[in-house]
Amino acid sequence: MHYNTIVIGAGPAGLFAAQMIAKQNLKVLLLERNAKAGKKLLLSGSGQCNFTHAGDMIHFLKCYGEHSRFLKKALLTFDNQMCMDFFQKSGIAYHILPSGKVFPKSMQSEDILDTLLLNCQLANVEFSYNSLVEDITVYDTLFTVETNHNKRYFSDHIIIATGGKSYPKTGSDGSGYILAEHLGHQIIEPKPALTDVRVKDRSFSVLSGLSFQQIELTVWHEHKKVIAYQDDLLFTHKGLSGPVILNASRWINNNDHITINFLYPRTYEEANSYFTKHLSEFGKEELITFLKRLNLPKSFCQVICESLQIDPHILCAKLPRKMREALVQALTKCPFEIESLGGFHMAMATAGGISLKEVNPSTMESRKQKGLYFAGEVLDIDGNTGGYNIQAAFSTAYLCAESIKNKIKK
Repeated sequence: MHYNTIVIGAGPAGLFAAQMIAKQNLKVLLLERNAKAGKKLLLSGSGQCNFTHAGDMIHFLKCYGEHSRFLKKALLTFDNQMCMDFFQKSGIAYHILPSGKVFPKSMQSEDILDTLLLNCQLANVEFSYNSLVEDITVYDTLFTVETNHNKRYFSDHIIIATGGKSYPKTGSDGSGYILAEHLGHQIIEPKPALTDVRVKDRSFSVLSGLSFQQIELTVWHEHKKVIAYQDDLLFTHKGLSGPVILNASRWINNNDHITINFLYPRTYEEANSYFTKHLSEFGKEELITFLKRLNLPKSFCQVICESLQIDPHILCAKLPRKMREALVQALTKCPFEIESLGGFHMAMATAGGISLKEVNPSTMESRKQKGLYFAGEVLDIDGNTGGYNIQAAFSTAYLCAESIKNKIKK
């Protein structure tokens, strides 16, 4: 059977691209290895599907690390407002949280998936479920796709939209990398992203469940500063989580060090000056009471004091200078050594993937093979938590579809 386009992977990128192309009365086949579409999409946003973010594009372009430049064309061509309009026109009302996260008003991920599937149905996209692609070959400009059912399909265009390696039980197990590699593409080693971390020092495990708003986290690799992030933090029984950790995880490796400033935006110097001045002012007050003035939880203060062998009930006036400096250091540059990142089974996204050097950012077409396209997380792109990864899936899929449609017009 010959098709204009074969899309591999029925996630948000694959579904969106398929319906766009098929609407041009073009023959489109969507191959999905699972028995149903959108298995991973249903899990996103804890089953509520935070499908984009309402921030402006200047903000958006800062949320993909070093790969923002590659995504610029895609994000500006099909932006977050266009994404919200698409779902609204399809009958899905949306709700924007104060944080800027955008959810379907029902807070049900099924509504987003059902809308994509309905659009595919109306456009006459042909589906083949339980179809694992085992090989793709190309002769001249014609692709041959072979699946696990010993079926063979032919197509003028291929879109690989198989996702990364996170949540492998959903079918997102890195199989798209193998297909791309066989077609001559370099794969940047995949690693978990948007995941929590385990730390070697478990003395903070008693704080599991305690959260902090707007701290600053700095990542250090072999004593060199890598990146700094500001956001919310959550202590877990084995380490650290929360948006600041999830967003920074793409930069973190095992055995790296991180430091946390719990008094952000105060620097060490500013905090030290504050302590020097006010400890004497509240000299008859216990240290633990003074620390609560900084909106620091009592349990946290007790752990910090214990780690420094400081009596939390010491009077402020009697705190020695060296102890004061050590305390300020611990509050503004609290060190943690990373034992490991949460694995792919826990990670919400994948860093790494198909090398962006080999993909045209204006079309998402391979620079190595005409007619071959990539969309979504199979590429070496990963965004912050907050709807950025699903938006990138839609935006890259849009460019794939537009490029294929434009070729037909010519």
